[in-house]
Amino acid sequence: MKILQIVADGNPGGGTTFVLEMLKSLKNPLFLCQKGSYAIREASALGIETYEIDFFTSRFDLRIPWRIQKILRDTSPDLTHVHGNRAAFFLSFCRNPSPILYTVHGLHGLYNGNALGKWGEKQALRSKDHIVFVSKWEETLAKKNNLLPHANHQVIYNGIHLKNLPKHQPRDGKLLGFLGRLETPKDPLFMLDVMEILGPQGYHLKMIGGGTFEQTLKKSPYITVTGTLPREKALEELSKVSCVIAPSKWEAFGLVLVESLALGIPIIAANIPAFHEILESGKHGILISEKNPQKYAAAVLQGVSPPSPSLEKFSWEQCFTKYMAIFSDLKRSND
Repeated sequence: MKILQIVADGNPGGGTTFVLEMLKSLKNPLFLCQKGSYAIREASALGIETYEIDFFTSRFDLRIPWRIQKILRDTSPDLTHVHGNRAAFFLSFCRNPSPILYTVHGLHGLYNGNALGKWGEKQALRSKDHIVFVSKWEETLAKKNNLLPHANHQVIYNGIHLKNLPKHQPRDGKLLGFLGRLETPKDPLFMLDVMEILGPQGYHLKMIGGGTFEQTLKKSPYITVTGTLPREKALEELSKVSCVIAPSKWEAFGLVLVESLALGIPIIAANIPAFHEILESGKHGILISEKNPQKYAAAVLQGVSPPSPSLEKFSWEQCFTKYMAIFSDLKRSND
């Protein structure tokens, strides 16, 4: 089966990690992504057949669906698997004779609180044969906003290779960790206030990632920012911290929590729905409802027990098996 994987944003992150794992697991996949992106470089190094366009000129750039259409025509995939709103939005304007599976890595447009964002999400979901959400919360959110009147859909948690992670070897009991893009949804600037409390008490925060707020965060004497790193290097850095803090405003899933659980790193996180699912309502980490730096600092000072959950539902093997079943069903329905 010839499967074309499409994602617009190929920067390091949860969605890109998932797509690269999918490409590694499939036989002779095709890959379309942002021109010159990290994901394109990684896929090319693996010998995967890649295609590049610029997805980020404008949401109203009609050349983008035209270029996608040309690639669809040239490659004639048996199935198209699209990831994320931007790629799915542009794909919705193309004529595609093969079935389309859409994995929603976050209903970003709904969090903007405006009609245009909701329309963009609805357009992205349009004309898809099957839709996968990465958390029950995202599925519920789509239903509440009447985005799923007809499409077949289900929830499949993102998976990771649980045995391929580095060993957790914290070098300093006061070294805290934050892993993720330094952008508004993950609320990295909140950590400035937290570290103003913890820094004078000997704590230091390693922020593993890069993004818009990188330079602002570097000004704090209590914070080290690594910048954007390949996933393997990012996990190596994560394995050295004594506790992970995730103060996100919202998340579709929360890959950093799964990785931290697998490493056995104590977790302090925002009490948001997607994190609830992973941490089982606080059973495997501390969930904080109030956006109060004093509460986060107090949680660090009182200490957090290392988690010990069963992670089989987050294994890559289980995740990939479920996707293969969808691929087969879609291909069979199109024969």
